[in-house]
Amino acid sequence: MDFSALRDEMTRNPWERTESEERPLQPVNLAPLKGVIETDAVRSKVLRVLIEDGTWVTTADLLKEARKERPILGAVSIGTILNGLNNLVASRLILSRTSSAAGTDWAEWRINPDLLKPTRKLLQMLTRPKFEKMLLSKNQSEEIGEVRE
Repeated sequence: MDFSALRDEMTRNPWERTESEERPLQPVNLAPLKGVIETDAVRSKVLRVLIEDGTWVTTADLLKEARKERPILGAVSIGTILNGLNNLVASRLILSRTSSAAGTDWAEWRINPDLLKPTRKLLQMLTRPKFEKMLLSKNQSEEIGEVRE
């Protein structure tokens, strides 16, 4: 029996091996986030903080920003909001990890890197000016121009 093919595979550096196919991404429906972003200011603020740079964010940072919208808010509320967003999307949209290096058991949170770009696009879409508002402001400016003449 010739085992040379297996031996060559084992001695090759795993970082040099080329993978034949990339892992396929599971489709995730981000549409339920639209309603949350538009209706709940606290959840919207928390999601915006996570989307800003896409890196790990501590619970303290999330609390600081969320308390600008609702002063009476705690760490448990932040965890509940983030777990609720995961349940709403039925995916691992928001990842968590705990760090004992700081001496506390506070978690760090981040948007799943695979879903960061679509979530940013959704947020950008929702922050664009509405078409109706643009038409209304144009009509108002025309009326103002008529009054001046």
